[in-house]
Amino acid sequence: MKKIFLLSTLLLTMSITVMGAVKKTKLRVLYVGGHSNLETFATDYDKAENERSVKERTASFEQFLGEYFTMVKVVMADDYNYKMSYDYDVTVLDGQPKPLEQQQTVMDGQRFVKRIKAKYFPDDFDRPVITMAELGERVGRRLGLKTDWYCLCLDQWAHGMRTSHPIFKGPYRVKMTLVDRPTPEGAKEFAPLVGETLPETTKMWHVNSKGYMTDKGFKVGMVSRPWGFEDSPEAEWISGGVSSKSIDAMALGRHGSFFHWGFAAAPMDMTDEAKPLLANAIVYISKFAGQHVIARKLSEGIATRIEAKESAYRVTHKCWEEYKTSIEQFNAQTKLQSDSLKAAKAAGKEIGRQMAMYLQWQPQPIPTADEWIRKQAGPLYEKFGTDEAAYAKYYEENTPYFYGSFNSYGLQLDEDAKSLGIPNNDKRLLDKAISLWESGQDAEKGRRLLERYTLLRYETARQYRDWYQKYQNKLFFTESGGWLWLVNSQDKNVPGNDYSVLKYNELPEQKTPEISGTTDRDNPVLISGVVNDLPSGDKELVIRVKMHNGFHIYGFVSDQDPYIATTFDIQTEGNYQKVGDLQIPSFKNLGTTGTTIYEGDVLFRQRLKGSGKGKVTCTVNYQTCDEHACLPPRDVELSFDLK
Repeated sequence: MKKIFLLSTLLLTMSITVMGAVKKTKLRVLYVGGHSNLETFATDYDKAENERSVKERTASFEQFLGEYFTMVKVVMADDYNYKMSYDYDVTVLDGQPKPLEQQQTVMDGQRFVKRIKAKYFPDDFDRPVITMAELGERVGRRLGLKTDWYCLCLDQWAHGMRTSHPIFKGPYRVKMTLVDRPTPEGAKEFAPLVGETLPETTKMWHVNSKGYMTDKGFKVGMVSRPWGFEDSPEAEWISGGVSSKSIDAMALGRHGSFFHWGFAAAPMDMTDEAKPLLANAIVYISKFAGQHVIARKLSEGIATRIEAKESAYRVTHKCWEEYKTSIEQFNAQTKLQSDSLKAAKAAGKEIGRQMAMYLQWQPQPIPTADEWIRKQAGPLYEKFGTDEAAYAKYYEENTPYFYGSFNSYGLQLDEDAKSLGIPNNDKRLLDKAISLWESGQDAEKGRRLLERYTLLRYETARQYRDWYQKYQNKLFFTESGGWLWLVNSQDKNVPGNDYSVLKYNELPEQKTPEISGTTDRDNPVLISGVVNDLPSGDKELVIRVKMHNGFHIYGFVSDQDPYIATTFDIQTEGNYQKVGDLQIPSFKNLGTTGTTIYEGDVLFRQRLKGSGKGKVTCTVNYQTCDEHACLPPRDVELSFDLK
């Protein structure tokens, strides 16, 4: 009887397992692990606990994927290479791989210009990938993915879902229990900037059973900027989510063959209703094998046309009042905390190092309305002062003619397009620009417009005309992709889609002066130079001074010492002039008199501004010494042609 009971129980268990199982989809899925369930970004965390959590999260994904798909392979991010994705239908990226190229910083002399992000995939990569949380930004910035880092602040709930999208339809059934929840405060604060008012509550769907707002230290999800996300045919906005940003900040979306799953939880911490949606997303993105990115958002900070609305609102008295109120509230709350900590310290309580900063708190100053508007308006303040109606009219009239740039945030007014009365997102502008060039009526204006709004660099109007006639029915305008007209084509060789002409991710050639010969005690100093082109269009004279071991030259010389300071007499010819002071390398103090010295191999830099042909001559006068004696002063003259 006991055996019969045990057999019946076993059969019942098997029956429940079979009935509860899902039909697997025939897909080869590669899971790339490495993340944990802990938030490790800019926070202190337990390293051992993190390692344990990585294993737990990886196991959770492996089990989940095994339930839905016929073949699952698990590798860790350190062992992943993009070429592995070509052997699978979909790659689920949940760990940051080793880059193909490291991040680089571009400087313009001593001024920071930009960072060229690390490269993880080649530009023509077209395999289906799901990126979890912030990985859409981490691995996608160099590719130009629109899944940028708007905010690492996505929590548990989705809202604004486009439930007609295929991922909500199958192949696995998605049950959605919607509940009314308070509209996020961040979304309500942003809405007035674009002329919107949001309701107090919003229909929401529970995606994760845990989130960073309710579970301390839990991994945080990422939302991407919504503006311009769908201004190219290979991108889809699918769902928003609870964050501190705008109501339409994107939590789920696709760009090319990449699917952004912004929610951070592993399947073990997802709701039962949401798990089938992730499976559906994997099936859906598999259909985009071979579909590469067309419109590339190379800079996450590029402005889109919505900036005109925001700018018009920022110069209003209402916006100032809101800012004033927020600072008053902040000051009041911070004063309470500061007073409380002062009282605690006076009572002999330990308040901790982090909280001690509040003891030095001073109220944040509040600008007057005029000061606020002056700051927000910038150069326009000289035109319009505090006249809100004038600002509103300016932005409304010029919105069709604004454009942005990858190299700077903000909008510029295109006087060329405005003079023709044709918006820059109207194809007629291209046709008109070609006609201006063809007719010779204003060829320079036509060429400027064509190079501003296309990626073509043809030498004749005829070439532009042939291209326009061939592709005009496939052209689309993208703001987030660079304010450009591109061709809706997956043909990688189609003219007009090649972003390399912008040289945005190329490091400017920066030569270091070469030293010929070797130093010795008889000839302890060698000097050479070179002129480099800077990203701004200026030039930079670089002087290299290499000293023999044990020798030095002088920087500043105190009047208490008998040494001779090193000087650089730089003279320019033609339309060139020096800009700013000579940039010097690090130095050492010699004794206690204040005299400074340079040792080893050092570089001196002088910025030059100008154009056309010219010349720069630098005469270096120096004295070199070691610990025993000094050699007589010397002059070295270097001369360079400029063009």
